[in-house]
Amino acid sequence: MLNNKQLSSAIRFALFAGATTMIAAPAFAQENSEEEAKVLDRVQVTGSLIRSADIETTQPVQVITRAEIAKTGLNNVYDVLNNITSSDGSGLSTVTTQTNGSDGSQQISLRGLGADRTLVLVDGKRWATDLDGTVDLSTIPLAIIERIDVLKDGASAIYGSDAIAGVINIITRKDYDGAQAGVQFGQTSKGDGQRTAYDAVVGATGERSSAVISVSFGDNEEIFAGDREISRFPIFGCDVVRQNTTSVTAEGTFCGSGFPAGGSFGGLTLAPNANLADGITPADFVPLTNATRYNFSPVNYLQQPSKRSNLFAYGRFDITDNVSAYIRTSYTKRTSTQQLAEVPLTIANSGANGPQWRFPVTATSIYNPFGVDFQSAGYRMVPLGGRRPSYDYDIFAVQTGLEGNFEIGDRFFNWELMAQRNDGQYDNVGEGYVNLFNLRNAVGPSGYDQATNTLYCGTSFATRIPNCVPFNIFGGPTLGLGAPVAGATNGRRITAADVQAMLNYVGYTQVSTSGNTQVNYSGLLSGDLFELPGGMSGFAVGFEYRKDSAFDQPDTLVSSGGSSDNFSEPTRGQTQVKEIFAEVVLPLLSDVAFAKQLELSAAARRSDYTASGRVGLNSVESDPGSPTTSKVGLRWKPIDDLLVRASWGETFRAPSALDLYAGGAESFPAATDPCRAAVWATTAANIQARCIAEGVPNGGAPQPNSQIRSLGGGNPALQPENGENLTVGLVYSPQFVEGLDVSLDWWRIELENVQAGVAANTVLQRCYNPAAALYDPAAFCGNVTRIAGGQIAQIRTGSFNAALSEIEGIDLGVSYRFELGDFGSLRTKLDTTFLDKSVFQSSILGAPGDSVGLYTGQGGNWKWRHNLSTDWTKGDFTVSYTARHMSRLEDTGGCFIGVCSTGDPAQGNFLGSTTYHDVSVQWRAPWDATLQVGARNLFGKEPPLTANSFAHSFDAAYDLPGGAYWFASYRQDF
Repeated sequence: MLNNKQLSSAIRFALFAGATTMIAAPAFAQENSEEEAKVLDRVQVTGSLIRSADIETTQPVQVITRAEIAKTGLNNVYDVLNNITSSDGSGLSTVTTQTNGSDGSQQISLRGLGADRTLVLVDGKRWATDLDGTVDLSTIPLAIIERIDVLKDGASAIYGSDAIAGVINIITRKDYDGAQAGVQFGQTSKGDGQRTAYDAVVGATGERSSAVISVSFGDNEEIFAGDREISRFPIFGCDVVRQNTTSVTAEGTFCGSGFPAGGSFGGLTLAPNANLADGITPADFVPLTNATRYNFSPVNYLQQPSKRSNLFAYGRFDITDNVSAYIRTSYTKRTSTQQLAEVPLTIANSGANGPQWRFPVTATSIYNPFGVDFQSAGYRMVPLGGRRPSYDYDIFAVQTGLEGNFEIGDRFFNWELMAQRNDGQYDNVGEGYVNLFNLRNAVGPSGYDQATNTLYCGTSFATRIPNCVPFNIFGGPTLGLGAPVAGATNGRRITAADVQAMLNYVGYTQVSTSGNTQVNYSGLLSGDLFELPGGMSGFAVGFEYRKDSAFDQPDTLVSSGGSSDNFSEPTRGQTQVKEIFAEVVLPLLSDVAFAKQLELSAAARRSDYTASGRVGLNSVESDPGSPTTSKVGLRWKPIDDLLVRASWGETFRAPSALDLYAGGAESFPAATDPCRAAVWATTAANIQARCIAEGVPNGGAPQPNSQIRSLGGGNPALQPENGENLTVGLVYSPQFVEGLDVSLDWWRIELENVQAGVAANTVLQRCYNPAAALYDPAAFCGNVTRIAGGQIAQIRTGSFNAALSEIEGIDLGVSYRFELGDFGSLRTKLDTTFLDKSVFQSSILGAPGDSVGLYTGQGGNWKWRHNLSTDWTKGDFTVSYTARHMSRLEDTGGCFIGVCSTGDPAQGNFLGSTTYHDVSVQWRAPWDATLQVGARNLFGKEPPLTANSFAHSFDAAYDLPGGAYWFASYRQDF
């Protein structure tokens, strides 16, 4: 960690050297030295736009140095940041415990507030984002990082939207002179999950220019869920449940899919040992049981494979002594693959599973051994193979600008003009999906024409559907390979060619694309204002313009309702913001009793947003608001050894183009129409009046299904989330204990108008029921679409500005460095976060719930999180040890199946406190090389069990199961 005292000492030394030169040199040399010193002592720190000689600001900043990153053995920014104590572990990653639809993106979330409320910067500027406005950390190569600043406070008045939970500012290598190449390899104790990284950096610095170019490659290999005991079944312990071969129990429904490879037809499935050579008959089908349900877990990835290539270049040229031009470019190529279990066919002619599945398996299908229509049927597409979406992402960013300085009298000023463009192109090709238009034909009427030896779809060969191939949904995992064709007198059997023809007809490859473009212009002027008793006051003023455009074009069959994937609509939208901002620092006192330093700072930012996009087929313009945020801070040094700091600030998060205009994605939640005919006679008169006003016939509307089609997407009426941050702390560096630094900060974050999802039932109640909480027909009735007769066709759900949140805690940092004489030197550091409150309230009328110490299904709300590290250095050797601790969590999902830490369901399940031990040994070789070996989770601690995560019975906030992760690296300087 870059210690504040170290940098302050370096600055003081430089100033002292300048003063010494002034004594020994002529007057004009003195003037030059003073000028150089004035420039030298101005450092721009994260959390302020004003250059200052004092890097200890009013806000707490954790610094992760390049050396600290190296000793972790990690090869990407996400893993480094996910291990700091202020991270909650809920950001997306390549570990699939949170979702089976991850594209391989890596996001960081601080304070339990989500990745979209954590701002990521590179060299103080915004970085390329994904469609949802979050930064994919895989686009930032470790090789170019000098250090990472983590501002543990809100900073919307300084940086604008999203800086609520904190700011990650990644500082790159700019003045590197030389060349360096490195390679790193690691794998788990199981011998899988290999991670390989290569990088090379070349830099040169001249009198008027400097340049750095970095190339890096990373390759992370997959781990299958079936390769770990904890994840080889949908829930840990399902191997016992699945021993039931006589029935399907309540627990059994969670231990496998009701759509197995043998199919599901009225509670029957094809027996695994059925003799197909004798023909398929009803006698070959057996009841569905726990044992016959399909275990989809083993074929899923536990860790996705991914590859990334990064090119980064930075150049700077001094046009004059006071004006410089710079350019920063980067290109990232990332490919990743997801693998999911084979498509389940969920045919339901009632429409319960959506209009795309609304067709029967007919009695007249040539393969139907029962001779009756099945209005609902299921089948697992094992012969087609798993669903394999492959992602190919290209992200390009370029930033260029001019910066300089000038003097007016004895006042010194800095200025900068910057232009930036980021482009992302995201292509997705998915194998293993089913064309439902074709499947509808293939399970309909069909037959066999013996004269032409042709299997056909249709009621007769003469009226057959061109190119259609009947699909043997009753044929089990082989699609009836080798079984005789019904009605054939020539001994015709189902051949491998027939099976392939079936798969070719109903299977297809998805193709979708999305992208975004960001344009950013900004200008900044900072410098001296006037002299105060504590020193020269400073200011910064500037402007910023940003435009973010995004689009998402789903696969043609997905967007037309003909895919086994749920229907979704295209997305197209953009947001624009114009901002002006100002900051001031006022040093009130200096070198007086009880005030070695007393400084007040303030900042304000005005943002004006506009947005436009499409919702369904309609073009929409939105007004996402014009928030003004402010901040005040206080620095007080009563004595040289002690700094007391406090800051209060307003924060906000503006909705992204995806928040506003995301196309609807289909689901089928249980919902009840308040206007349904079945209860019309007893429905309150005011509800009836609302229903009639919205076009429902007097007498009510039909509701044939308990589930209603819902499209969850954007909400063009969203406004910014807003809140307040308060931080009070101290930094203590006692002179009588050289090398000791202690920081302690209490913080609180309050948020209002937080985006919160609203369920289909809630939309209906807030539209039609005047007695409902937050009843607002103007806001909600437009989300309900009805067809002739009044029946609901669909309900648009999404996010609304309704929720409230309050988080509160304490951060402690202790660092101690001391010499051991002939035995080298020792450095130890402790970082601790104590979470005291994490309250979420779905609306002003909702009941607040505090999640501290609870596991609610994603990430960790640990009451305590500690990182303790010790480095011992002697000569060219450094040995490092780190202990990472997370406190116990109570599982809100309780005991379930094989997951019950207490052994008593009445007492529930707990994710026990977990401590990981990491070690590494580094040797600096005499030929300018550095070799390192080490292990993370040295003792192979397994993650605590939970049935409450999305999948795999553990949470990705913990280390992967399967033992230690061993790594080795070699780095050569030239």
